[in-house]
Amino acid sequence: MKALWLQTPALLLAAALAAAGSDDVRLALQPGELAVGRSDAPLTMVEFTDYECPFCRRFQAEVWPKLKKDYIDTGKLRYIARDLPLQIHASAAPAAEAAHCAGEQGRFWEMHAALLSGPEDLGSGGIERRARTLGLDMAGFGECVARRKYAAVIGAHAHEADALGIDGTPGFVIGRARGGELAGVRVEGARPYEDFAGLLNALLAGR
Repeated sequence: MKALWLQTPALLLAAALAAAGSDDVRLALQPGELAVGRSDAPLTMVEFTDYECPFCRRFQAEVWPKLKKDYIDTGKLRYIARDLPLQIHASAAPAAEAAHCAGEQGRFWEMHAALLSGPEDLGSGGIERRARTLGLDMAGFGECVARRKYAAVIGAHAHEADALGIDGTPGFVIGRARGGELAGVRVEGARPYEDFAGLLNALLAGR
C-alpha cells in the first residue's frame, strides 16, 4: 500500500479494491437516513452493524475515530448507519431498537457509540444502564423498546444487507450517491484503517 501514490487513479483504485476484497454493488438510499457528515460529500459509506458483534466494536474503537477526523469532519465522506442484528446474538435486535428509540430523544449517535463500547453486557441490563447514563426519559424509552417500534426498519436493513450478499458484520458499501442510489463497492469485516483510507483515497482520486 505504501507505493500506491505513484500509480494512476485507475491503478490506485484497482489496488485498493484488491486489498479490501470488494465487489461492485448498488444500494437505494432513503430520506431521513441516520447519517453523519455533509449531505453533499463526494463519497458515502453505509455500515451494517450488529451491536453485539466484537468486530463492530473493534471498528468503532480503532477505525471510526480516524475516519471521522480524516474524512467525515473534512467534508469528504458521509457515513450512514444501518442495522444487521445477527441471529447468533440475542441482544443485537433489542440493542438496535434501543438506538432508534434513543434517536426519538435526539440521542441516536450517543447510544450508537455507547452500545459499541464499554462492557459487553447488553443482555444483562447493559442497554438500560447506557440509556440512564445518557439521561434519557426512561419511561418513553422503555415503552418504545418494548413495542419493537422499529422492527420493520431493522428488518428492512437486514433484507437489504442480504440482497447485497452481506451476511456478517460489520459490512460496508462505499461509493458515490446520486439520485437516491449509492453506487459503490462492498467491503466486509473489521479491516484496518489503512485499508479504508486506501480505498477512500483511490475513489476520491478517480472523480
